Amino acid sequence: MTQFAFTRRVVLGMVAAAALSAPAAAEVDFSGKTIEWVIPFSETGGSAKWANFFGPLLSEALPGNPTVVVKFMPGAGSTKGANWFQNEKHKDGTLLFGTSGSTQFPYLLNDPRVR
Repeated sequence: MTQFAFTRRVVLGMVAAAALSAPAAAEVDFSGKTIEWVIPFSETGGSAKWANFFGPLLSEALPGNPTVVVKFMPGAGSTKGANWFQNEKHKDGTLLFGTSGSTQFPYLLNDPRVR
């Protein structure tokens, strides 16, 4: 019973979050803009393959069909790109960060390179 109650709360929370964010998302228009999608790995790895595959699909899915440019920023096991992204301004929604579990592990393990 406890697992069911927990699962039900999670699902209800996700539905509520989606309902609250839907009106805000409907107002955004990226017409004529460029979305920069930062991938903290090299352009020859698996992350590059999925980013290059999904980039055009992301462009089609976003309001206004903006240009999506994939920017690779390898180094320090993805920490270089994560640190760069954290220091950037994110005011207009045109900067995205593509990540994986290997990007979060240095933070969780208190790696001193993580800022």
